[in-house]
Amino acid sequence: MYIEDRTNPRKPVWRHARLLYTSETGGAIRRDSWAKVWARNVKRANAYLEKSGSKVRVPEGTTLHDLRHFYASVLIKNGATPKQVQKRLGHAKPSITLNVYPHLWEAEEDRTAGMMEATLSDVP
Repeated sequence: MYIEDRTNPRKPVWRHARLLYTSETGGAIRRDSWAKVWARNVKRANAYLEKSGSKVRVPEGTTLHDLRHFYASVLIKNGATPKQVQKRLGHAKPSITLNVYPHLWEAEEDRTAGMMEATLSDVP
C-alpha cells in the first residue's frame, strides 16, 4: 500500500508502507477512528499483562503520542544523540527534536568537566 508521508509538509511524498493496523477494508486508518483502535489495543495489552502476572499496566488515557514521547525519552536517557532521535521520530530537522525534548538532555549529568580533566591530564 502507498500512503502520503507528510513528515516534511513542504515536500510530501508517497511511500510504500506495510501497515501494522489497517481498516476493515485493508486501508490506512483515518485519524478520527484511530482512538477506538488504540483504546481496544490498550485494553487487550492490559488484559494480557494481568493474565501474565505483571504489575505493569498501560495507564488509562494513554495515547499513541504518549508512547512516542516515551520512546524518545528512552532513547535520550540511554545516550542517543539529537540526530539519532530526530531520525527515529521522523522530525524534519534536529532542531525540532531539541525544541521538544530539551528538558531530557538537560536532566543528564554534565560530564563536560570530566571530559576536560581527562584530556588535560595527558598534557605534560
